[in-house]
Amino acid sequence: MPRDGTENLIPFNERTEEEQRKIQRKGGIASGKARREKADLKKKVNDILAMDVFSPQLKEALEEKGLNATNQTAIATVLLQKALKGDMRAIELLAKMNGNEGTKDNLDKKEQKERIKAQQLENQKKAQQLEDNVVSEDIMSDYFDKLEGVIKDGS
Repeated sequence: MPRDGTENLIPFNERTEEEQRKIQRKGGIASGKARREKADLKKKVNDILAMDVFSPQLKEALEEKGLNATNQTAIATVLLQKALKGDMRAIELLAKMNGNEGTKDNLDKKEQKERIKAQQLENQKKAQQLEDNVVSEDIMSDYFDKLEGVIKDGS
């Protein structure tokens, strides 16, 4: 039973082409706006990561190690320290930052697809064998029926 207020809704496919175009246009505009906002946020985050570190102590420590004293370098350094202590989340984030994200997952997916294909082929072979057995059983049954007929007629 529909909730109150839904009985006046018109399905999209029952609207005129002009109404459909208007709705689609609004959706396209909203989608573009959301995409631009997301891109702007990404640019701002990248700008912040490229900025120099705020903490003078951290800046000095990074420069002593010969590293750029940027926020991005500081984050990577902290992640590395956590990863070396065995923090799995830090290890995953480092792998993602380094571009090694998902290599195991892709291999697993590929292997799984191959197993599925092999299983499908095996199922097809079994189905074919069953069909062949049914055909050969039918042939044998016909042969024995004819043989019985000959034996009965011959006796």
